[in-house]
Amino acid sequence: MKQHVISREYKVTLKTERFVGLQANLLEQAGDFWHAFEDSSQDIVFDTDGSLKRVEKERIVRFYDTADRRLRENNYVLRERIDLNSGKREVTLKFRHPDRYISQDREMAAADIENGKTKFEEDIKLPFTKLYSFSTKQSVADGKSLNKLKDLAQLYPDLKDRLKPYRKGEAIEVVRDFAAREVVITGADFQIRKSPKVEAECALIAWYDEAGEKDRPVVVEFSFKYESTTMD
Repeated sequence: MKQHVISREYKVTLKTERFVGLQANLLEQAGDFWHAFEDSSQDIVFDTDGSLKRVEKERIVRFYDTADRRLRENNYVLRERIDLNSGKREVTLKFRHPDRYISQDREMAAADIENGKTKFEEDIKLPFTKLYSFSTKQSVADGKSLNKLKDLAQLYPDLKDRLKPYRKGEAIEVVRDFAAREVVITGADFQIRKSPKVEAECALIAWYDEAGEKDRPVVVEFSFKYESTTMD
């Protein structure tokens, strides 16, 4: 079954040293970045609106894999997010590939279909590298283990038929033992098309080492995303 691209997202990594400081400083620097973006893009976009001034999400992010990184070698990514305000925990399994037909040729549904949200997107990173992303996220209970491949297969049943070899008792672990505190700042968009009208939602995303300095991000990224207007 052909999957339709529902959205496209562009991501650009920024210089972390431009965003040093606590949250008030980060918001100010995000606003400064947006104003610079407005000035530099005024001749190539139809309109800009708002500013990057609102912390929309704060959460802990971890990635999991086997010791030999077999998920990554098979183009899978397993991500866990925990919202720092609500405590809500969710996991996402993503399959990414530059060939859209390879990417869509699998069953990504959650075991509990009603609990899962599946989407097929196009991700673009500099220098305009295109990847098709087929993913499903789902809420999980605080006590749900993510220690072995069987824990993952209980959430995403198709994985055991795709991962070769699949050993249900094989351990999975947090990649590089790294947990990120993620801050997502939103509130801005720009118009890239008049008819039909298409607006790209923007975000500035900062990652901090949860075990490290609280005022020095290890990654800062600017992203913009818009819904696909074609049934491609």
